[in-house]
Amino acid sequence: MSKPVNSLKVLHVIPSIAACRGGPSQAVIEMVSALRKAGVNAEIATTNDDGPSKLDVALNSLIDYQGVPVRFFNRLSPPISALREFGVSVRFTQWLNRHAADYDLIHVHAIFSYCSTRAMQIARKRSIPYIVRPIGQLEKWSLQQSKIRKQQYLNWFEQRNLERADCVHFTAESEQQQALAVLPKLVNTVIPLGLNVPIQVREAKSKIVNRWSLERDAPIILYLSRLHPKKGLEPLITALSQIDDLPFQLIIAGDGEPAYRRTLEALSNKLHMADRCRFIGFVRGTEKTLLLQGADLFVLTSFSENFGISALEAMASGTAVLLSNEVALAAIVKDHALGWVAELDNDDIKAKLLLALSDVDTTRERGSAARDYVEQHFQWSHIVQQLIRRYKAITHD
Repeated sequence: MSKPVNSLKVLHVIPSIAACRGGPSQAVIEMVSALRKAGVNAEIATTNDDGPSKLDVALNSLIDYQGVPVRFFNRLSPPISALREFGVSVRFTQWLNRHAADYDLIHVHAIFSYCSTRAMQIARKRSIPYIVRPIGQLEKWSLQQSKIRKQQYLNWFEQRNLERADCVHFTAESEQQQALAVLPKLVNTVIPLGLNVPIQVREAKSKIVNRWSLERDAPIILYLSRLHPKKGLEPLITALSQIDDLPFQLIIAGDGEPAYRRTLEALSNKLHMADRCRFIGFVRGTEKTLLLQGADLFVLTSFSENFGISALEAMASGTAVLLSNEVALAAIVKDHALGWVAELDNDDIKAKLLLALSDVDTTRERGSAARDYVEQHFQWSHIVQQLIRRYKAITHD
C-alpha cells in the first residue's frame, strides 16, 4: 500500500538555489512550494552557493526562504574555480548522514556535483528511496564539455548512482532519449517542469520602453537567461546583424562570467549592433515580469536545453518565442504554432526572425496561443500531481 500524501516527507537536494544558477534553482523552489500546497511535507537541503560568492543566509537550520523550508550548509570556497563549482560541503554530508532516515524519499537535482552525488550515495547506503533529476547533464552537448573528466566521474560514481535510483526524472522526451543512449538501463519517467501563470500587467511594453529608454515603435526582442556559451547568443547576434530592412531592438537580460559578457559585447560592436543591442544584466521580480510580458518576441537559440524554463515563462506571459531545435520545448512550439523553431545556423535563425518581425499580427496570435497552452498543460497545480503519483508508487509499504 502506498503512503497517503499528507504523510509523505520528501527531501529535495540541489547544489544551489541561488538565482544566478538559472532555471533549475527556481524550479526546485516552485516545485517544493507546489508539493507543500498539495499536502506533501517537502523541504530543501542545499548550500549557500551564490556563484563566486555566498548567499547571506542562516546555516545548519531549517529556515523559510522564498516561502519554502530550506536548510543551507556552508560551501567550501577554494581559490580554484573548478573546485569551488563542485560545491563541497562537509556540514551537508554530516547532517544528511544523521538525518537521511527521517525522510520517506530523497529527490536529487543535478549530477556531477558534490552534494548531489553524496546524497545518492547516502540514500543507497541507508536503503532510502531516491529520485534523480539530471537537469540535462546527460545530454550529448553537456557530456562533450570537460568530456574526459565527466566520463571518469560517470564511471567511478554517477553511473552506479543513476542505475540504482528508484527513478530518474527527465523533464522532456528529448532529454530522456539522449540520456538513455548513454545509460539504457535507467528506470525513468518524464514529468515536465511547471510554473504559476502570472497576472497580466497593463501597458507592460510602454513601461519597459520608459524604464530602459527604448524606441517606442521598434519591436523588442528579448533574451532572458544566463550568459553562457551553450545559450547560442553568438549565432543569434550574428543573424540579427544581417537584418537591415526591419527595425528591432535586442534586450539581453542575464549575468554570466564577466569575460564571456565582454566577448558578447565585443561581437555586438564588431557587427555594428551596439545601437540595437542592450545588455541590462540580471533582472528579477517586477522588472522580469515586465520584460517577459512587454517584449514582442522571446528568443532562446541554445545548443542544448533539457527544458527551457525561461521560454516557458515567456509563453505563460503571452509572448511568442523563437527557439532553436535543441530546446526541449521546441517540438511543442512547432506542433502548436506557439512561435517559431530554427535550426542552429545563421540563415535559418535569420529567416525565422524575419517571419516574426514582418508579421506582427501573427506574432501576437502565437503569443496568445502560447499563454493558453501553458495554462492548460504546465501549471504547477497539474504537474505536481504527476510527481505525487510517482512518489506514492515508490514509497509503498
